[in-house]
Amino acid sequence: MHSQKETSKIQCDIHQENFAAMDVIKQQINHESSVDKKAKYAETLLERVACLIDCPKYNDQESDCEYCHVFAALNKRTAELIIKAKRLSQ
Repeated sequence: MHSQKETSKIQCDIHQENFAAMDVIKQQINHESSVDKKAKYAETLLERVACLIDCPKYNDQESDCEYCHVFAALNKRTAELIIKAKRLSQ
């Protein structure tokens, strides 16, 4: 875990709010040992990712928007892998 709160360099209120929440969720995922519990947090992470991917302010000409989508895509993939691991363990 980080000793100080991390913030994103992307200048967008929607991203900042979701970045902070996603950081907490990822810490919770990393803290859990059970894949079932990790998957529950991963589902919450997917909800936050959707807020970024479906952002009403998205502008493909803005580098912050592009970086935000890359960040969201990486987190989406992480969450999907955790959920898939849960399915495979059943």
